[in-house]
Amino acid sequence: MASAFFFDVDGTLIYHDIEHHGTKVGDEISTLPTERVQDAIRELVARGHHAFLATGRGKHSIEQDILDLGFEGVISMNGAKAQIGDRVLLDTRLAPKQVEDLANEVERLGIAAAFEGPDESILFLPRTLPAGFENPFYESPIARDFAELRALAPDLNFTKIITMHKQSDIYRKSRYLMDNYTLLDSGFVFHEFVLPGVDKGVALRAIVDALPEKPDAVYAFGDSENDLGMIKAADVGVVMGGAPGYMKEAADLVCEGADANGVALELERLGFIGAAAREE
Repeated sequence: MASAFFFDVDGTLIYHDIEHHGTKVGDEISTLPTERVQDAIRELVARGHHAFLATGRGKHSIEQDILDLGFEGVISMNGAKAQIGDRVLLDTRLAPKQVEDLANEVERLGIAAAFEGPDESILFLPRTLPAGFENPFYESPIARDFAELRALAPDLNFTKIITMHKQSDIYRKSRYLMDNYTLLDSGFVFHEFVLPGVDKGVALRAIVDALPEKPDAVYAFGDSENDLGMIKAADVGVVMGGAPGYMKEAADLVCEGADANGVALELERLGFIGAAAREE
């Protein structure tokens, strides 16, 4: 019988560190999983199992080569959106007034943020930023205040904001942010503020409940705080070797890191791919 598998992307399928922000292949940096992990996902799907991505990214920022490995659905935006193919099961967004209030608070605090939605991302770099601020974010259109943000994205279809660890001593003191949003450590150099109730575990259950047949078991692979909900919601939660201690404590299994083909090795040990699977 088929099982269902949910895989975080950054730090789980793809290795990241502060210097490289990608999987190191020889002297090159790739934004894809290693070949061994890619082959593992393809084999898992070929053997009839369900495979889903579960990422903090919007679907628009997931490389097509990753989607083409055989994933039949995607949890994106840390669980705000969940879909099987084109069938959308969850789609939670910030209200326009919430976007405006967030922009005004980010400007008041003098911090950098990225407003992210399922279809686009806008960098919000207010004029109140400290002198000499270095932008660590990806390339994207830039707004300096709410009026510019609304001009770039008139529909204000956003789900969350991304902030920087190094400014956390500022935004953790914001009563508005801490009272109205959930702060998640997404690993590397970023934190994220999401609406209460947005959780990869909730999205995982929505997808599992929508499958035509109940899977034999549900497995989740992750590495950071925004994966914690799905690690707990799965029948078997697998955490990568470089994950924080609290993640490992919540997991049923701990595997090698993404840089050491951890996903592929654990799928082999579990008997879903490789020699053990061929002997069934």
